[in-house]
Amino acid sequence: MATRTHNPTSAPTTSAPTFTTSPNDDPATPSQQSDHWIIPVALLALGTFAIGTDSFVLAGILPNLAAGLQISEGGAGQVVTAFAITYAIAAPFLSALTHRVPRKTLIAVGLTVFVLMNAAGALAPNFAVLILTRVLCALGAASFTPTANAVSTVLAGPAARGKALSITLGGIALGTVFGVPVGTTIGQRFGWQASLLFVAAVGLVALVALLAVLPRLEGEASVPMRHRFAVMGDPRVILVVLVTAVATGSGILVYTYIAPITHAIAGISGTALATGLLIWGIGGAIGAFGCGWFIDRIGAGLTSALAITLLAVALTIIAFAGSPALVMIAMFFGGIGSWAFVAPDNHMLTGLHPQMASVVISFNSTGTYIGQAVGAAAGGILLTAGLGASTTVLISVAGLGVAVILALLARRVTRQPA
Repeated sequence: MATRTHNPTSAPTTSAPTFTTSPNDDPATPSQQSDHWIIPVALLALGTFAIGTDSFVLAGILPNLAAGLQISEGGAGQVVTAFAITYAIAAPFLSALTHRVPRKTLIAVGLTVFVLMNAAGALAPNFAVLILTRVLCALGAASFTPTANAVSTVLAGPAARGKALSITLGGIALGTVFGVPVGTTIGQRFGWQASLLFVAAVGLVALVALLAVLPRLEGEASVPMRHRFAVMGDPRVILVVLVTAVATGSGILVYTYIAPITHAIAGISGTALATGLLIWGIGGAIGAFGCGWFIDRIGAGLTSALAITLLAVALTIIAFAGSPALVMIAMFFGGIGSWAFVAPDNHMLTGLHPQMASVVISFNSTGTYIGQAVGAAAGGILLTAGLGASTTVLISVAGLGVAVILALLARRVTRQPA
């Protein structure tokens, strides 16, 4: 298929590969070698696993962190905020400014900064230094993750693009779902510094392996800088990013406050809550990795809409469930839906602008983090206002309904002609 070329706000695009291999490399590109892309893409996913873990690992040990640095827990929570805000703002600009840097070099530099700043954070003597390391760590993550997603699509080739994206984004899902609990447990036992060292160690393993395995890929095709920034004004790009932001925000609105919500609705707490979160996480891993199969068969737009619909149905069941068992079942399907729409959204974006894949993917990452921030804040406001758990969940469902409509619209405007 050829991508649409008419776009008044950006340079013309083609369906040519986003990057080129070095002339010294094997002339058979990774995308031409069946399944040879799986190992390097899996290692890119190990890097995104470390970043997914790092995003929230300190949230679970804020009391330890606050006590260690002699600050309030509210102040300690700013380490999570500083990482998220820096990533959200920096990602699209870093992708645009580094487009000529060879992809392997950019991945190595981004992951190196990420590893070093996690290690430096573990040695931070005070809160100010820790915040600085978190900001620099986020810059490394913002350089690595969008580039890793874009590179994975090139390594896999157009036919397996959806599967490759689901693997790299699945790394983030596994980091959030499983890496965070492991890192939190380590921090609770050995101190908050150990959590950061754990993340640094995982990132270091990914870095060394990628240096050994990842083929050399040149920078993105030469496109004027003004077009790289203008692409963020493409209405089609904005629409897809809105799908991600609205769906993420609506889902996070509930997930952030899942403990009080499930307790109020079905009396779930303690071990039962931990079990429910594990079930949600297992569903999330299935959704993150499994969505690639659907993308490559029924299309990215429809996959995104179906995933968001599944999440909405699951949350609706939770809103009216009186049975803990029914809530647990719904949490499993909610996990699938909540992690199965970002990869198809990225797939739609890379189809629109294959020459600037890392830029549009980074813009979508910004949408994810903005959605998380707004959704978490909105959930807190709704619960504080006394609307009740079920009403709060149904407001989230309404937001997901809007996201489904946006996803179907995005499917129409990004559909490629035969």
